[in-house]
Amino acid sequence: MIKIFILCAVFVAVAYGNELFSIQIPGISHYIPNPYIAAPGSSSDLADPVAITEEVATTTSAPLDPPTTKIPENKTSEQGTVEDRTKLVAKLFKDYDKKVNPDDVKLKFGVSLIDFHIDWQDPRLKWNADEYGGATVLRLESDMVWKPDITLYNSADPVNMINCWHSNILVFATGEVLWVPPCKMISRCHLTLNREPYGEQICGLKFGSWTFDGYILDLDFYGGNKTMDLSDLDNSSGFEILSNKAEKTDKFYPCCKEPYPDLTFNLTIKRIPGEELIKKW
Repeated sequence: MIKIFILCAVFVAVAYGNELFSIQIPGISHYIPNPYIAAPGSSSDLADPVAITEEVATTTSAPLDPPTTKIPENKTSEQGTVEDRTKLVAKLFKDYDKKVNPDDVKLKFGVSLIDFHIDWQDPRLKWNADEYGGATVLRLESDMVWKPDITLYNSADPVNMINCWHSNILVFATGEVLWVPPCKMISRCHLTLNREPYGEQICGLKFGSWTFDGYILDLDFYGGNKTMDLSDLDNSSGFEILSNKAEKTDKFYPCCKEPYPDLTFNLTIKRIPGEELIKKW
């Protein structure tokens, strides 16, 4: 079987015959601006210099007041104080069991070149922000909460189907949980080599839960975006993206009455000839 491997955030490799073409994707930033991170403000007030009054026989001047700096309070509008957060975490996780999944999960899922966007509701993690200094969000280690077992069905590596860094997870007072982990994966695709190596190739990334059916965990697109986020792909990748679209499928098996949903992100790509690639630079 001829395969194409798409390695998100690292490289894209196309293999056929006995040759392997590796195309580096430079210029991809590993910093993800987070709209939920607020920096405490600070300001400084420097007293105005006192004017010097000159007289005929005597010159006097008032000493300058030393500069003063206002110390910011140990809180922000969205996370309260450290005492607020400590009490909140103790309250939320007193009887919380991450091994137990929430009911009727409506999962929102998105894919980019460097990360996933995974969003769901866990009613056990709700709180009244007014009772905790106005804290509306917590940043916690991802291993502290239940997470969906989304995987890449058509992975080319059956042992490490998806490799994700254990980044922090955001938990909001509404019970919303948002996880944006940087991930690496290798997908298997069928190639048509009628015009090798410059023919058009269609590659799909098929994601779904490994154990939950659609009645327990339903899938939909994050932000309603039915495409893969390719904003970090630059002109030096060596490939041109001809089509980028995604679709949801509810699959039924003969054994079972419940649906098993998946989201498949399809890319149609074409290798750019060397001389054209140089012109793009």
